[in-house]
Amino acid sequence: MAKQQISLYIDDSSISVMASKGREPQKWATVALDRGLIKEGVVQDQQAVAAKIKDLWRDSHILRRKVTVGISGLNCLYQMLLLPELPENLRSEAIAREAAHSLGIPLEGVYLSWQVLAVEHGQMKVYLCVVPKDKVDSIMGALKTAGLRPVAMDIKPLCLARVSSEPRAIIVDTCQESMDIIVLGEGIPEVVRSLQVAPEMSQGERIAVLRSELERSVSFYNAAHLDKPVDLTVPVLVSGDLVEQDSDKASLAGPRERPVRDMESPLIELEGFNPAKYATCIGLALKDVLVTEPGAVANSVVNFNALPEIYQVRKRPLSEVLWVPTVLVGVVLIGMGTWGIFYLKGENSDLEDRRDNINAAIVDQQLQAQDLKALDARVTAAETPAANLTSLLASLDASRDELKADLDAVYDYALDSGVFLDNVDAETEGIYVGGSAPTENEILRYYGRLLYDSGRFSTVIISNMTVVEDGVSFKMELTG
Repeated sequence: MAKQQISLYIDDSSISVMASKGREPQKWATVALDRGLIKEGVVQDQQAVAAKIKDLWRDSHILRRKVTVGISGLNCLYQMLLLPELPENLRSEAIAREAAHSLGIPLEGVYLSWQVLAVEHGQMKVYLCVVPKDKVDSIMGALKTAGLRPVAMDIKPLCLARVSSEPRAIIVDTCQESMDIIVLGEGIPEVVRSLQVAPEMSQGERIAVLRSELERSVSFYNAAHLDKPVDLTVPVLVSGDLVEQDSDKASLAGPRERPVRDMESPLIELEGFNPAKYATCIGLALKDVLVTEPGAVANSVVNFNALPEIYQVRKRPLSEVLWVPTVLVGVVLIGMGTWGIFYLKGENSDLEDRRDNINAAIVDQQLQAQDLKALDARVTAAETPAANLTSLLASLDASRDELKADLDAVYDYALDSGVFLDNVDAETEGIYVGGSAPTENEILRYYGRLLYDSGRFSTVIISNMTVVEDGVSFKMELTG
C-alpha cells in the first residue's frame, strides 16, 4: 500500500502543497505570498514565510511533517558532463572539479547535485545541476522554523519534465513572477531556461518574451543535435497560468504551426483539483511513484535528490544501534572469564598447599608403597577439579568466540542487505533480532544470507513482519 506523500513547492509569489497516495491526490492548497518575502528564490523573512507554511498546514488539515520540497529554477545551472568511468567513491570529487572547470564558477557558494545517466565504452554521462547555497539555506531555515522535515528536494524545471507524457517535448510553464522553458530530448531536459518576470510587464510583453525565449531554446538544442533536431512534430506542453489563456497559448505554435496542448496529468482526476496549477507538486510526487510503482514509465530519466547532504537525515550506523547489547555481552563474557581466572588461581593455590603437606607427610612418616599409592590417588582426585575448571574456561572462551562470530554475521549481513536493526538479544536458546527495512525484499535477502550464506545457523525463522509508516518491521529467531 502506497504511503502518503507530501509535495511542497515554494517560489517568489506563492506556496503550494499537495498530499497524495500513489497517483491519487488527496489534499491540495495554495497560499499567496506578499511581495518581497522571497526574491529570486531566496527567503528574505524566514519567520513570515514559516508562518505562511503553518497556516497552509492548518487550513489544509495536513498532519504529516516529512515533505518533498521543490524550489524555483531561477539562477540554477544545468550541464551534461562526459567523464571517464570512475569508481563510486571517486565520482563526487571528479564531478566537482569538472563542474568548476566547465562552468567557470567558484563552488563555495553553490550546492551540486548529479546523476550518472549512462556508462558506455569506459565513459560516464553525467547530468549536473547547480543551485545557489543562499537559496537552499534560506528555504531550509524557513521549513525548520515551520516544523517540517524535508526528505528530498528537486528543481521546478526537472519536476515539470517528469510530468511530461512525451520523451521529446517543449515544456512551457508560466506563473505570476517567472516562466520556465524546458526542451526535453530523449527523456533528458537538455535545455532549461527559468526567467524572472518584472511585475510591471503587460501580458502582451510577457508572451512576446516567452515566444522569443522558446524559439531561442529550440534553436540552441537543434544546433547541438543536428542528427535529431526538435522538428515540428514535437509538441509544446503548457502548464501554469497559461493553460487558461487560450489565445496566448495558441500563439506559441508559431508561423509553422507546431502542436500546442495542455500538459496531461498522470494523476487520477478529482473534482476541484486543477493539475495545471500543481504541475510542480505532481512532479515532486512522481519522484517516488515512478521508482516504486510496477511498470511505471518515466519520460524524464533525471531523478536525483537535490537535498544537500548536510540537510539529509543521517541513518544511525549499526555501531550506534547495537552498541548497548554488544557492550552487555562483552561485559558478561569478561566477567565470566575473570571469575574463572580467580577461581582457578584459588584452586591451584589450595592444591599446592595440599601437595606440600602430602610431601611433608611422606618425608616425616616414611610411608610404605601402598600408602604412597593411596596418596597419589588422592592427589589425582584433587587435581581433577583443576583440570575440569581449565576445560570450563576453555569452553567459555570458545563460546565467547562463537557468539562474537554469530553477532558479526548478524550485523554485517544487515548492513549488506539494507536492513536497519533495532535490537539484538543473545540468549541460551538462540539469537533474537528485530529491525526494519524499506521493503520486504531487503528482509528476505537478509534472511537468505543468514540461513544459507553464513553457514552459522541451522534455523532462521521470520517470526513477525509488519508494514509500518516508513517501511516494514520484522522479528527473526536464529538457532543452531
